[in-house]
Amino acid sequence: MLLPHRFLRTTRTAHLHLGVFTAPMLRRVLLVLAMALPAWAAAKVPPTQVAVLATLHQLHATTPAYSFETLGRAIEQLQPDVLCVELQPDDLKLRPAETTKQEYPDVVYPLIDRHHYRVYAMEPAEPTYSDILKPYIEAGHDFSVRAPEQAEAFSRYSDGAYIGLQTYWTSPARVNDAVTDSVLRAKHELQQAMVGDGERVGWERWNRQFLGVILQAAKENPGKRIVVIVGAEHGYWLRGHLAQVSGVQLLDTAELLRAPAAKPVQHAGRAGVPMT
Repeated sequence: MLLPHRFLRTTRTAHLHLGVFTAPMLRRVLLVLAMALPAWAAAKVPPTQVAVLATLHQLHATTPAYSFETLGRAIEQLQPDVLCVELQPDDLKLRPAETTKQEYPDVVYPLIDRHHYRVYAMEPAEPTYSDILKPYIEAGHDFSVRAPEQAEAFSRYSDGAYIGLQTYWTSPARVNDAVTDSVLRAKHELQQAMVGDGERVGWERWNRQFLGVILQAAKENPGKRIVVIVGAEHGYWLRGHLAQVSGVQLLDTAELLRAPAAKPVQHAGRAGVPMT
């Protein structure tokens, strides 16, 4: 069948334009798409959620509103996929008895066995452990020798702060709220001002060790929920720094604990290998 002259001319024009598009223009378009794909893929993955859950170590035994049993319910209520814990890697393997951090044998280890959370140990193994803590502890000891009256006064202040906080802690949410964080932030600011650089540097290095492990866990578990189980005095520091990290959504732990408890999520398989 013979095609009209106008149709042939239009078809030839279309092929000419297509030819122009498929050479340099097409290469540029493909390059732009290739550069955009990683960002598009990243945008499809939701940010890793992080909730910092403050613990009271042995004080859970004398804080009725935040007993060991209540701590266990709080962890389940936050529905973690991943736990970051205030332990050394070997502690997770050997599970020694704890005189101070009693929440681990009493609460955390049984929950790990029940729910098979992936777990990261935030405290470093030796020699890094001693490298950070030894000068920090020595700074406190030197302060007590150099200024015994000031050291005694600070000790009374610290004891009084905890007496007040234990009265205030009428729920797990209050242990994790802005009031508790502000009291403990003030305690550490005073402590650093009185003890000096050894206290300030040691506290900063220890908390940055924890932060590094949390960020590693966030990188390795995109879109998951991480619950950081850590002593209450670290709460204000970690929350303040995590709030500034891109790709991490810092959750309001106090608000989550005020909400009605949901059924805990069961995690299949074995717990992940602890990392630092």
